[in-house]
Amino acid sequence: MNDSLELNLEKYHAYLKNSEWTLCLGAGVCDKILPNWMELTRRVVNICFGLNWDKNKFVIETSKIGFSLDGWLQASLNNYLNIGKSLNDFYLILEEQLYCDLINQAEKEGHGNTISILLNDPTRLNKEQLLWACDFFEKKYPDSTLLQLKNVLLNESDGIIKPKTIITFNADSLLYSFLVIYSVKQNFLKTNDYNFHFQKYVRVIRPFEVGAIKTPICHLHGAIFPRPKKKSRNKDDSRDNLIFAETSYTKIAGAMHSWAQNSFLYHATNTKMVFIGLSMSDPNIRRWLSWSTDNLNTQLEAFTGKPQTILRHIWIKNQTKGCRNTKINRAVLKTFIYKISMDR
Repeated sequence: MNDSLELNLEKYHAYLKNSEWTLCLGAGVCDKILPNWMELTRRVVNICFGLNWDKNKFVIETSKIGFSLDGWLQASLNNYLNIGKSLNDFYLILEEQLYCDLINQAEKEGHGNTISILLNDPTRLNKEQLLWACDFFEKKYPDSTLLQLKNVLLNESDGIIKPKTIITFNADSLLYSFLVIYSVKQNFLKTNDYNFHFQKYVRVIRPFEVGAIKTPICHLHGAIFPRPKKKSRNKDDSRDNLIFAETSYTKIAGAMHSWAQNSFLYHATNTKMVFIGLSMSDPNIRRWLSWSTDNLNTQLEAFTGKPQTILRHIWIKNQTKGCRNTKINRAVLKTFIYKISMDR
């Protein structure tokens, strides 16, 4: 298959059969809607250091020093603090650069604040705003992985088993917002009743929010979303817990009982995990996966008396062949997730 994901469904069927599963998402699922990790870092570096590097210049200059992208973000934060700015000022830069392209697109249709409300608290949208937002994303980003995922997660077909938990390492709340607005639209088209009473997913940005009956979407690296203008009610995010700069990654790696580590290890140990949109460049994630896999195989070997090699975690990745911009085939993605969902 050209520019698509090739899967041996029978092989993965054996791995994922008869078990709850966890969906893990990275920044790649927001491709084209929001700037990717490198582009966001480039913009922040330019602002904090007063530079004007274009994409090519950024790649050239950063390759000379060899810092990771989170290292460049840390350098940007350090420099910003050194010139008298505050941590909150830095968070405002992250917020603006993460969402400005999307909000500017909506501004062309007179709905910039609608996007801000959507990302902050989609239940505050009125009917006109919500229906506009649904049409806007379907028109502007029809091939987005997020739109494919919301189709799968909102499907009401009999026998479809949804993930036990959704873990996202993204700071944005687009998936949650999509699941809210498109579920409302589905119900409205069926019944002509506009309400938010039947939400099946809940956004979780702090550890004490876990425990709801709805399926949690856990932001293990914190969350940041824009504040709507006018008189709309705002919900606080967890920008104070963002894992973006290098020191925040170091802190979480060194913490024995952080929420992110405990949550991830619990699901990695007790459920199948499917990763979409993750580069796997985060050493913490690789370390946690390695620990959970080694622990499982050690326990099974002790029980059976034979060496075991069971790999329960699946990484869905584009088939690149030298091209970084290949897309996951929508039909294959949907088929794969349905396959996982229906097997218990």
